[in-house]
Amino acid sequence: MDLSFLKIIFAFMAFSIVILSVLINTIESKLPVSIVQTFRYGKFSSDKKHFLVNYFEVPKYWFKHFYVFAAIWSTLGFILVLLAFIFKGPVPKFVIEFLDIIALKNRQTSYNATATTIAMLCMLIQCWKRFYETHYLSIFSNSKINISHYAIGYIHYFGCIAAILAEAPSPFTTLSVDHLSYFSINDINIQLIAGLIIFLWASQQQYLANVTLVNLRTNKDGKIITYEHKIPTGGLFDKISCPHLFCEGLMYMAIYIMLWGSQTWPYVFFWVLCNQCESAMLNHWWYQSKFKMYPKERYAFIPYIL
Repeated sequence: MDLSFLKIIFAFMAFSIVILSVLINTIESKLPVSIVQTFRYGKFSSDKKHFLVNYFEVPKYWFKHFYVFAAIWSTLGFILVLLAFIFKGPVPKFVIEFLDIIALKNRQTSYNATATTIAMLCMLIQCWKRFYETHYLSIFSNSKINISHYAIGYIHYFGCIAAILAEAPSPFTTLSVDHLSYFSINDINIQLIAGLIIFLWASQQQYLANVTLVNLRTNKDGKIITYEHKIPTGGLFDKISCPHLFCEGLMYMAIYIMLWGSQTWPYVFFWVLCNQCESAMLNHWWYQSKFKMYPKERYAFIPYIL
């Protein structure tokens, strides 16, 4: 199996979050303060602070920044796909050379042009939706995040768009007789339809969950009345503590279904799943410790399972 830069970076992030999660969840009290402070952020941040780590923290609302990047990057990726598969135009040589560097020159086509186009459209929708939510909907407190969390946001979205393009058919890779190099309605199958339905449902549910969280801090006129955390209810919140994180994982699973056969997207999905799962567990445990009347029947991440 060839290991490209993209696979290595996503694998590294996934295994890093797994290892750190195990350590934090089992022996946190025995870990150096610097590690705990770097890992935890937001409402479940560490009470103990390390003076050096403090210099590497930025405001949590800086999350907005990498969604600006993600929106622009996904738009550029989608335009390239349209030019190649709808208008059958050439792809700039520097794009191919760039993909050769980060995804290996001998990479193979893993899915057809139709699957590529729909998957890229989904990433475009997600990036612009998150841009809207973070800039015009979400309410950020004055909490901090480590600069590593901030950097990972850029790495993630950069890698996701590149991963889709890297295994798309010609002209992004070598010509393949198994995968068409132009968009065709005939290539829209049950697999693509199922993936798209799952993605759109999860995207809507994530938006509704974010609206619910915002409503806990605003009045009927939309003005902020508090920064305190309250117990969210309604919709998927009645089943799990973090439906927005569950839906994030579900959307990347949906794209995995669309790009079935991809050599890189499994690494992306595994990373997203590990990251969202740990964040959900930390949120769930925080709610349980903060609110004595927190619903006992509510799960953390996956309804009726976890």
